[in-house]
Amino acid sequence: MTVGHPPLTSDRSAPSDARTERFGAPTLRLAGLIGLLAFVLNAIAVGVPRPWRDEAATHMANERTLPQLWSMLERIDAVHGTYYLLVRVWQQLFGEAILSLRMLSVLAVAVGAALMTLLGAELFDRATGLWAGLGYALLPPLTGAAVEARSYALATALVTGAMLAFRLATRRRGYLWWVCYTVLAAASIYVFLYAALAYVVLAAMLIWLPARARVSACVSTAAAAGLSVPLLIRVSGQSAQVSWLEEYHYGLPQIVADAFWGQVDWLAWLGVGLSLVALGHAVRLLREPALRAPVVWVLGWLVLPSVILCTVGAFAAVYHPRYLGFSVPALALLIGLLLSRLSGRRLIAALVVYAVACVPPLVASRLPNAKPTVAAAVAVLAENSRPGDALYIVRYDRHALAWSFPDAVQQLNNVGADTGDGWRAEELKQPSLGVRKIADRLTSVQRVWIFADKGWRLPETEAAFAHLGFHPLRTVSVDPGYPVTLVLLERTG
Repeated sequence: MTVGHPPLTSDRSAPSDARTERFGAPTLRLAGLIGLLAFVLNAIAVGVPRPWRDEAATHMANERTLPQLWSMLERIDAVHGTYYLLVRVWQQLFGEAILSLRMLSVLAVAVGAALMTLLGAELFDRATGLWAGLGYALLPPLTGAAVEARSYALATALVTGAMLAFRLATRRRGYLWWVCYTVLAAASIYVFLYAALAYVVLAAMLIWLPARARVSACVSTAAAAGLSVPLLIRVSGQSAQVSWLEEYHYGLPQIVADAFWGQVDWLAWLGVGLSLVALGHAVRLLREPALRAPVVWVLGWLVLPSVILCTVGAFAAVYHPRYLGFSVPALALLIGLLLSRLSGRRLIAALVVYAVACVPPLVASRLPNAKPTVAAAVAVLAENSRPGDALYIVRYDRHALAWSFPDAVQQLNNVGADTGDGWRAEELKQPSLGVRKIADRLTSVQRVWIFADKGWRLPETEAAFAHLGFHPLRTVSVDPGYPVTLVLLERTG
């Protein structure tokens, strides 16, 4: 068996040592190639899936002026504020279409795959870096993040970069890599707060570090934590934003299959089987002193965030499988380490299992209805509405619908819209005014469609319209993708 890098010790070798060579020109070229391949692979059909409400939130946040956005973030969505600002710059360069916004995530996955190739080579060897980089480009949670106009892909790439910077800082003189680690770690937390859990494992690495490096590691990590305090203070007052997680129930399938393989079905369990084989292989490698430190690093990065989040989740609504995407690179490393030690039929068999577990989810994530959207409800509206019909939205957002489904929605008269601008400084969604406040807008309207997100406050809304002379003509409950109740009201008398 080929032995990888020695553990994190006080080695002061010159830049020409074997480990540095693995981070030399051949490895850099390999990382560039893997990054390019990841970009091409994840860019395929990235604009095909219809956008869903979380992606629409990214768009809506940046419809505001900077003062309005800042004011809104003081009340809601501060956890996504840094990402919104980055997207704002991106939009100035490449536009606000869904394809443009998702390409930022595609680029993040590509950069992350390249960084993973370097990290795998640094921790183990170039072969591990190759397979780990390819795994980063293919694992379902990351190919899914690439087709999301949200922060997950970017945060995961930043965490991977921070881990690489930490590794380089522990074995090279100077403070440049410690500064890089501090900046990348803080940036990853600002882009996605839960990314802070990824750095818990680095505490275990202290026992393998020389005294000087321990001090630098502690100072740098404390600096990253200190830089993140303002965000933590702001977000702590907005915990109600994730109250919807109280309705979410998770168990072993979500913790193991959904979080790391992007779904819960036989394909995911096939991937879980491969993960267990890789885990067993890594545990056996713990017997080799030269591999103990990097293997513990990878195992901790993979397991500790899940353990912490699930433990906290038993007492508070904080857990969702997608929140652990920053641990998926550790799985890519673990499987890459296994593949680099296999050959012949065993390698072919493992690659077949890997491909079967990864490729179908990649294809499925690029289909038009891949996301939980209100497309089915909008299709009912498009098929049954008439010119002059009005639309009254309960809980959902007019701008989200209009951006996601412009052809079907923009032809309807949104009678409930708050046409003022003050709401933009306080709320993410454009609220609908109370029915009684829009009576004058309804004087020439004969038919109104109520669009009730999950049937929210539907009885009260129907009763309010009844006072104005509108009565139900048809009710349609649409469940596929995202539950919506549509009610067609018609003026009587």
